[in-house]
Amino acid sequence: MYKALPYYAALAMMLISLSTLAKDMAPEPVAIVTLENGASVKLNDDFTWEYVFLENQPTAQAPKDTPTSTAPNTPEFNAAAQGATVATVTTAEVANSLSHRAIEQSDLLKSTAKNGVKISYLNSQWDSKGRLGLNFELSSTSPESYVMIELEIGLFADSGQLIKKETVEVWQAIFRMPETYLRKGQTRKSDTFWIEGVDKAQWSKQLLTLKMKEMNSR
Repeated sequence: MYKALPYYAALAMMLISLSTLAKDMAPEPVAIVTLENGASVKLNDDFTWEYVFLENQPTAQAPKDTPTSTAPNTPEFNAAAQGATVATVTTAEVANSLSHRAIEQSDLLKSTAKNGVKISYLNSQWDSKGRLGLNFELSSTSPESYVMIELEIGLFADSGQLIKKETVEVWQAIFRMPETYLRKGQTRKSDTFWIEGVDKAQWSKQLLTLKMKEMNSR
């Protein structure tokens, strides 16, 4: 029995390492769903989904035996996916331009949601230095109390070409001040985020993409 202990200890360490690695891995796309309105939705292997806005370029073919994931069973997705067609993903989002469909349906680009928190683009402004100021609204249905939320903003010219990407802390609570946390049932407005390097003449359509990244809660 004692001789077997090192074996079991090594096995336990291996399982812990694999578990940690799995948590660190980003969700892999497994299918693209085209909705009746022409919009495309990417299904991930962690049962999340998101709109696809970027033009794709072919990359290495996926293995022929790549499994197809079950679609996320949420009311929002089920309502949107009726009449949809599904194709296995064999391309990656590697181009720096929006698809024509995304430009036509640019309102879809102005909000994003994750873990019960929705972020929506509110408005923009320009200052005397030529900087672009962006404002957002956050609403939560999550039982978590969020103290920090990162948002990746992709800014695109009227032609659909990527201008730049910025990652901001769209929500940052004050340490040990619970009233500043983003809680369930609350709707809050962000600060104004000033971004340099955007030509006002090329951003009249206000094309942008939003993606929530790190989220910290208490």
